[in-house]
Amino acid sequence: MPRLTASRVRTPFPLTYEQEWFHTKTLSSGWSHKNTQLAFEILGGLDTDALAAAVRAFVVRHDALHLQMDPVPGPHPLQWTRGIEAEEEVVRRVKVKAASPAQFSHYASVLLSRDCVTPWSYGTQRPFVIRLLRYDENHHALLATFQNLVFDGRAHHLFGHEVWRDYQTLRDGGSPPDTAPSFADAAVRQRERTSERLREQAQANWRERLAFMTRVSWPRTGPAEADTAEGGMVSAELPAATVTALRGLCAEFRFTVLQSAVGLFVTALATRTGMSEVGLWTSMDSRASRDMDVVGMFAGSCPLILRDAGADAFSVRTQVRDQLLNGLRHQRLDAEDLTALTREAEETGGAPVSRDIYVNLRRFEGNSAVADDIGGLRITADAYPLHRITFHDTFALHLRCTEFRDRLCVDLLYDGHRADRRLARSVLDDMLAGLAATVPAG
Repeated sequence: MPRLTASRVRTPFPLTYEQEWFHTKTLSSGWSHKNTQLAFEILGGLDTDALAAAVRAFVVRHDALHLQMDPVPGPHPLQWTRGIEAEEEVVRRVKVKAASPAQFSHYASVLLSRDCVTPWSYGTQRPFVIRLLRYDENHHALLATFQNLVFDGRAHHLFGHEVWRDYQTLRDGGSPPDTAPSFADAAVRQRERTSERLREQAQANWRERLAFMTRVSWPRTGPAEADTAEGGMVSAELPAATVTALRGLCAEFRFTVLQSAVGLFVTALATRTGMSEVGLWTSMDSRASRDMDVVGMFAGSCPLILRDAGADAFSVRTQVRDQLLNGLRHQRLDAEDLTALTREAEETGGAPVSRDIYVNLRRFEGNSAVADDIGGLRITADAYPLHRITFHDTFALHLRCTEFRDRLCVDLLYDGHRADRRLARSVLDDMLAGLAATVPAG
């Protein structure tokens, strides 16, 4: 009987709560599959061997990217890891014959789009596809897609930070780290930390929040013809000087920049719609502090309830901060719990749980779009938009705030039916006015 090598031994471990929530959604009808994608345009004299080695090192040391499941996982699957083999291809290198840089970029967008919507074959395929495209010796594209079950916003940040750090290390003659904190260990710890008492507290907390969400209703603020209008997005960027000043003020009052941004959003929304109570959803990262460098899936949806949305700005920000901390303390429920609690809330309240407003918050330690201090390269993130792919928001308003060291990017998406462009524009303008009133001129 052949001996199993270490990389082929299956040691099952449980899904994180957030993985289980996501997996349950994928089993429901109407759920659209979408991988997490990253894309970098790279201009300058790239050392392609060093970049491929840096990407490979990242994949090898982060065990979430070795994840395997049964080919047809049921509602309560287990997972295990299968290590990367010595000769296994991690980065697919492609020399692209394009007539122009614009044509090359178009090809990169098409390829990234295809990878983005290609489902993961659980039993036979790695949960990632990474490509390094070459136009000429001074123009490359790095495209990466990851199955959501192994990759969240924090993992997105770790990939961008660690790969370019290790690229520079290799260029300097050093060696990148060969180990990283284990996702499998972190998933086991998450389950072990959940006592029956904590589970009961989480159930009671979710029951209260979901009951609130059946009470709040979206007001009709636009004309009847808004029902046939198309959705869209309004955006703003705050430069480094403004963000730096805001960061200092927030630290003084023990807020974060993103908490302050959400507070201003709620205040503006209450002003423009007359809503005295606001319920919204956000994505909550439940990593323990010791697991902040773990690549994996620890981000799940969480309702936040603002009982006094019309209060002064400071009070609203305090409510936002407290709700985020409250949500973080009570994330540890499985998908069956959440399904049962949602059904109970809707039957008791006689109305569906409101999902009209969503807030997506991300914070990155580095600068926003371009880094030009890595071996003389000019590296632009998110350089290749998805091609002919549209994902329809189910929310009336969807606020996206991304904080970088050098700026804050704010996007406000509206569905065109419950919320039109006029409302979205006025809410965003009020947010900016509230920021101007917060940050001293000059």
